[in-house]
Amino acid sequence: DNRTIIWRNDMAYNRVNILRYYIAIQEETNKHYDPDVTTYKGVWRKYIHKQFYIEYSRFMDVIAMPHLKEDLEKEEKAHGKWEDPNQMKLF
Repeated sequence: DNRTIIWRNDMAYNRVNILRYYIAIQEETNKHYDPDVTTYKGVWRKYIHKQFYIEYSRFMDVIAMPHLKEDLEKEEKAHGKWEDPNQMKLF
């Protein structure tokens, strides 16, 4: 079950990517959500599930997570930004 892996905080090498993934989900949701017109279930069904392949219950957990950007900044400061030494630099 992928959800148990996602919740594990002892996997530090994975935490930065998970936080980026959650932030992307929240940003995509904010693009399409209008409280007067749409529901989270409608946004999840039409946009999020197709793009991120996340279940609705997990989606609701992610939407309720506060301070993801601050957590990402803390993780990047603590562990440094990872760069692949084999990746070519364009600039």
